[in-house]
Amino acid sequence: MRIDGGRITHVGRAPQADRTIDATGLLVLPGVVDLHTHLASTPTFTPLDDFASGSRAAIAGGVTTVLSMVYQEEGSLRRGIERGLRDAERSACDFAFHVVVIDPSADALAELPALAAAGHAGVKVFMVTKRFVERKDDYLALYRAAATAGVLVAVHAEDHLLIERSTAALHLAGKTGVSHFPASRPVEAEVLAVRAAIDNAAATGARTYLVHLSSGAALEELRRGKARRTARLFGETRPLYLYLTRERFERLDGALWVGQPPLREQADVYAVWRALADGTCDTVGTDHYPHRRDAKLAYGLAFDKVPPGVANLETLLPMLYSEGVRKERLSIERLVDVLATTPARIAGLERKGEIAVGKDGDLVLLDPMERRTIHARDMHSACDYDPYEGWEVTGWPRTVILRGEIAYDRHEVRGQDGTGRFVPRVPVA
Repeated sequence: MRIDGGRITHVGRAPQADRTIDATGLLVLPGVVDLHTHLASTPTFTPLDDFASGSRAAIAGGVTTVLSMVYQEEGSLRRGIERGLRDAERSACDFAFHVVVIDPSADALAELPALAAAGHAGVKVFMVTKRFVERKDDYLALYRAAATAGVLVAVHAEDHLLIERSTAALHLAGKTGVSHFPASRPVEAEVLAVRAAIDNAAATGARTYLVHLSSGAALEELRRGKARRTARLFGETRPLYLYLTRERFERLDGALWVGQPPLREQADVYAVWRALADGTCDTVGTDHYPHRRDAKLAYGLAFDKVPPGVANLETLLPMLYSEGVRKERLSIERLVDVLATTPARIAGLERKGEIAVGKDGDLVLLDPMERRTIHARDMHSACDYDPYEGWEVTGWPRTVILRGEIAYDRHEVRGQDGTGRFVPRVPVA
């Protein structure tokens, strides 16, 4: 293989280059594309892992491209993207955005065609909010406008009303501990919302990307929706739902694993692996949004006060290889598909996700025999704990290449802050 000018020019036998890397004994994979991170700031909040520390964690784990959420500002989608671009000037990996739509006004909808043409072909909608319930018609208008402009609609699918009722009932019964967190956001809330999201996609024609699916029942709804072929649907899960169960919430420090939706039962873990293997679930995205230990534990055991989110970027690839490929839950080809090829295709990142002539020279040289024990102190995230602390992993990136340049090698991040570039997303009609 040969890379010139940041692009792959030869695959297989290639002319001699100025610099050669010996990959004997290593797996040569395309750089990972993570479609779900939270590295950008808002007017009132800067994440613990911003584009500086977050992108370094990404590169160290073989993630060469991240899509971060940015938030609509003062009614404008473009202002949110402009903030994200400023924040990403410090990124060590390549990047693009989903813009979270808080106010689906006529003015916001009118921005979509120009934004899509500029490479910002993605929006995010939270069905779980009261706002979505009250302004559903406006959001459906957004879906239609997105379909016309070729913009992907990412959806957080949980039913607001059921969560509101469940949370109120638990509080009334004095059941506010983190052990009751799963009951506050039951599987039924996810199922109802996924079903509604599929109907919305069918009614509007919007390409719909259902994020962080956590339960077997929700994935079964996605499977049925895909089989009907009345909507263009894609599904994502995240690492938490592949490795952990609700038993974590029984611990005194159970708040450390709070995310939305909650961790589920062991049967759901099995179901998520099946869905990932058979193609029902298309991608694994981290939803990387960590908080320090003291912030997670600050509210004692009050489940609805804990800031949701954990660190996942650096361990995404090695854990999926160790637990998926080595344990024969996934083939190596399927791992590449769910972490690189399919995410790039869904997002319209035409230069990413494959080892092919003309693609960006983003590569991961993974040592399939390297054994590591996960410790927060060894990670590049700014977080002071890791949700998989003490986990034994076999298979870890030895070298990561971003557009032909070594960005990580033998446990050392070599790429500098600011070397990442914006990657335009091509609208998909």
